Amino acid sequence: MEQQFSWPITEVSVAAPAGWLSKQSWTVFAPDGQANVIASSEPISSHLDTEQYAHAQGDLLWREFPQFHEHSIESINLGPQRALLRDFEWWPPDGVKVRQLQVYLASSGQGFTATATTPASNFPHVEQVLRATLSRVRFGPCVGSADWSAGA
Repeated sequence: MEQQFSWPITEVSVAAPAGWLSKQSWTVFAPDGQANVIASSEPISSHLDTEQYAHAQGDLLWREFPQFHEHSIESINLGPQRALLRDFEWWPPDGVKVRQLQVYLASSGQGFTATATTPASNFPHVEQVLRATLSRVRFGPCVGSADWSAGA
């Protein structure tokens, strides 16, 4: 049985200085703590499309993540929206190699990302669940349109 989570479950308010921006993130995780998905949104230039946003995020990964290795990047559908999915791994400072699947979508000045993370050694055991979970993420005006009857 699946659960559907949607923003906002709770309200948060912050009085920030003029000119500051807001980036939201939200995490769902496996009961054993060995996998999670973090979905986020942030303001971006309204001129950026999904490919440009994914490229910019990829450049950041190459610069910031030690021993970054990209396995693939592919186009996927999230309901009626077209997104990009990057499959990669890297070694965080704690020394445990992780494998991540990261989805990107840019729409009307908002950049949306959903990142599934697990230790690289656990990836073969949870890959199908992570891909299924990411395929049912919905961003922006498509929130609530996921087919929750589809099995993982």
